[in-house]
Amino acid sequence: MKRLLLDTNIYGEMVVDKNLSLILKCYKEKKNLIIYGFSVVRKELRDTPKTKLFFGKNLRVALLSLYDQCVKEHSLDIDENRLYLIAKEYYQKYRTLGGAKSFDILEKDYLVVACASHKDMDIVVSNDDSSMLSELSLKAYAIVNQSLKLRTPDFLDYDHFKDLLFEGA
Repeated sequence: MKRLLLDTNIYGEMVVDKNLSLILKCYKEKKNLIIYGFSVVRKELRDTPKTKLFFGKNLRVALLSLYDQCVKEHSLDIDENRLYLIAKEYYQKYRTLGGAKSFDILEKDYLVVACASHKDMDIVVSNDDSSMLSELSLKAYAIVNQSLKLRTPDFLDYDHFKDLLFEGA
């Protein structure tokens, strides 16, 4: 059983994907994959402006509906203060490795990875190469997680996530 946590940007990719119905169908048929929800991701989706439209439909409603379809009852409840401390450790290590971005820019990404690591998730799906998946961030996760005895999840981009869903279909 593979447990996945999707970054906010993946819901945006999915909602505009012309094959969304096939993606959802394949996911429902997969018995070896579970997508989990996380409050930080849901809050980011809720922050989509209420007036933003996509093909005449309310984008915010479409994103939240998609999130609910994917997550169902699989939501990760966790002490966000604990995750914040882990995220801060990632950031401190990122900075010592030479990273220059501010914590404000990286905070939500690092919280997602902290949640995935703390909850022993198998895969985080994200297209965020410039922050969450930057080389320095990946090194920081590995170093901090090793010291905290946490398993660093694997990372997939959206295209590889779809390959995983379509595998055997």
